[in-house]
Amino acid sequence: MRIHTYSAADSAVLTHSEVSPGTRMRELLTLEADDIAYRLDEEVELDIDATVAEIFGDKPGHVIVHPCRAIAVTVSYAGSQVRITTAPSTRLKRVRAKAIAEFELSDTDAADLVLRLPGSTDDLPATSPIGVYAPKGTCTAALDLVHLVRPQG
Repeated sequence: MRIHTYSAADSAVLTHSEVSPGTRMRELLTLEADDIAYRLDEEVELDIDATVAEIFGDKPGHVIVHPCRAIAVTVSYAGSQVRITTAPSTRLKRVRAKAIAEFELSDTDAADLVLRLPGSTDDLPATSPIGVYAPKGTCTAALDLVHLVRPQG
């Protein structure tokens, strides 16, 4: 089975191929004193003494190790800002959806919106957890919600 692990403030994913179902999660993770392991898209702490089969069944798994229980995300759009508080394991597609709802944007207006780091022109992967974009030592992140295609005229 395949397990993908993410770490705080590090957008690179570490993939563990061919993990035995009986492997304990603890064996795959590097945990510092205050770190907590989360299954992506879940807000509860992962039992790192459980086996990968107990946690994920026979499907690939995605885990983030992060010291924060919540990330305060400031999302900027067209000169306005909203603040969203979410677990470090929340994928960016969900953060994007929450931001669109907070800005009260219609489906039409939101159709081409993407998340980027402030000052960047690179779209962030929708499947990445927000925790990888919180700088070390903080439980905060800042993102820009921008249109992929800007109308000319």
